[in-house]
Amino acid sequence: LKAFSVAARLYRLGWAGTYRLGLSTLKYFLERDKLRGKALFINFASRVKPLENTKKYFDDPRQMLGGIIIILKVPSGNERGVLLLKYSYYFLLFLEFYDVARIQERYNIILEPSWAGFCDETIMAYTQLPEPVFVQVYERRDRRLIDALDVNLIPLDVGPSWFVDHEVFSPPLPSEKRDIDIIMVASWSTFKRHDAVFEVLSVLRERKPDLSIALVGYPGDLTKDDIAQMASRRGLTMGLSFYEWITPSEVAQLLKRARVNVLWSKFEGNNRAIIEGMFCDTPCVLRRGHNYGEHYDYINEKTGFFCDESDLAEKIAYIFEHPEAFSPRSYVMTARNCEIATERMSSVIRAHEQAAGRPWCSDLLIKVNELHGMRYWHAQEPDNVQAACRGLAQHIKPHWQKEASVC
Repeated sequence: LKAFSVAARLYRLGWAGTYRLGLSTLKYFLERDKLRGKALFINFASRVKPLENTKKYFDDPRQMLGGIIIILKVPSGNERGVLLLKYSYYFLLFLEFYDVARIQERYNIILEPSWAGFCDETIMAYTQLPEPVFVQVYERRDRRLIDALDVNLIPLDVGPSWFVDHEVFSPPLPSEKRDIDIIMVASWSTFKRHDAVFEVLSVLRERKPDLSIALVGYPGDLTKDDIAQMASRRGLTMGLSFYEWITPSEVAQLLKRARVNVLWSKFEGNNRAIIEGMFCDTPCVLRRGHNYGEHYDYINEKTGFFCDESDLAEKIAYIFEHPEAFSPRSYVMTARNCEIATERMSSVIRAHEQAAGRPWCSDLLIKVNELHGMRYWHAQEPDNVQAACRGLAQHIKPHWQKEASVC
């Protein structure tokens, strides 16, 4: 356990040599010492303890259905269904609460990890299941890792940021003004690096005294007051507005008003907020070296810039001065949206099912991501989804079966 934990933490850092360490550690447990590896990975789920935000699932595992687990295809006859599980920290809960091997007899499973770095117990625990598991892989480094392992994980070339409702996040009307200079949609968390942004914006304010900043978020390891104190120390109190726990439509309205959307974390998952901004035709700046330093195709001459602390102010000023040079919505509408993502997933799973000699008569339902989970696009839930949810609830392990409301 210690050996794996050290390798997993180092792999996520991305330092030179950490990919090789992560891969060799996984190969040891998955190939050289399979018995020890099986014991290690199977037991990960049983070690998970309830937290404030997960306690309700320990009380009633059925509550995972609908928001954390969504059915994208209902099984019919010999045709398997498809379910998707969102957020990395719930993957082990699913294994702990549900008889997932039995569920695989009727469903293909998709994992949608919320953090990069796939040398991780939340994903590798699924290598012990009897059937293939599909995993959204959005970093090339993690794709190399999955491809190098002879396991049951099948990569899907999409990620959480693909599933934005582009009808909610839409560009401003001609009559609507962009009266917010900078917007950050980010939890009040240390890893989001608000203070590093404030340091640069304090210099930019010297050039533009009326600089307006909108911060959209919710508590993480910090509070709104903590962020406000950081801004005050940098002399950014004037023109600064906070928006906490607001709805997706309210976020969209703010993004429409913004001129530049900033993401400044060094490491996280596949951030959705910058793509939401692009659908609102708002260019972005993304910190150079984000995650593993991949040059993402969605940061380009139409959508915004990679930059670091040395040129952040310069790039923001350029966007202010040349708004006509950017058209991010046109790019993401044709290259990166929930319809395209769903078809990508469908095509891979369809080919797998047909190769196994099983029928495939209907493709996946389209879902979109929001702060607290998922929903069907256009909010059109098929009538048979609720019955399918009740069927999944029957696979809750006896130990976790409790009196609870119907799914």
